[in-house]
Amino acid sequence: MKDRTILIGIDWGASTFRAWAFDEEGDVIGGISVPDGILTHTGDAMGRLKFHINEWLSEWPEVPIIACGGIGGAQGIQRTEYRPVPMLISDLPRYLVEVNGIHIVPGLKQASPPDVMRGEETQLFALDDSVGAVCIPGTYTKHVNFEHGRILGFTSEMTGELRALLLANGGLKTPEDTPQEFDEAVFREWVEYSLDPDDAASPFAVRAARKTGVLDPKYHETALTGLLIGADIAAHYDPGDELTLVADGAILESYRIALDTLGADFDECSAEEATQDGLFELAEEAGLIG
Repeated sequence: MKDRTILIGIDWGASTFRAWAFDEEGDVIGGISVPDGILTHTGDAMGRLKFHINEWLSEWPEVPIIACGGIGGAQGIQRTEYRPVPMLISDLPRYLVEVNGIHIVPGLKQASPPDVMRGEETQLFALDDSVGAVCIPGTYTKHVNFEHGRILGFTSEMTGELRALLLANGGLKTPEDTPQEFDEAVFREWVEYSLDPDDAASPFAVRAARKTGVLDPKYHETALTGLLIGADIAAHYDPGDELTLVADGAILESYRIALDTLGADFDECSAEEATQDGLFELAEEAGLIG
């Protein structure tokens, strides 16, 4: 792998440190994923980064390094300024910030209403210029107005974080001693409860449904997740809207079902592949690799 590597790409998120080695074709030929998020562990960020890279490669790489995500935030190796939108995504390579030999991709900011992103801009760079609306689910789901290569604006929804908080504490906490199961029909039913903004159910409806015997307790998490994601989707899209869904795994499946229930027309893109492609293409455009 060492002889073929021309670039190291890093994505340091809130809960995970990920890095990849790329060959000259932009293919990933090796990687590492560690549950050491930029926000979950304390200590010197640069020291942690070097430790993970050395554990993976046994030495500091002699090829260019490009990184996105929280590495450029207040808890990262150096805080980099956000770039304002609207902006052409093709301008992003001009604003890479070099710190200790690492080229950091800056995040984006929106003035009104206030909003920020770090990491998703790299995924957007990998998408085709003809893409319109983009949905990037996560702890903070991003809904991006992206037209002809220009980011016009975006909204961050706290859907993932709210779900985690509600299921962990309070009246909507996951029932104890009740193993949870996923059921697509139940999920769709609760998505539908949120699709009519004029008559949408509140999260308390999940608790009430359990108490009155309408909802089997083993589907508590399924119902609440469907209700929250349904509300997220309903706030931003209408039936027939066209968009690109950027996600992987279980969260991809959940938003896929919700968008299908709404009747939206959407394409899918792997979030991890978009990050990998975005890092490599940014490095190319910035002249870091030949």
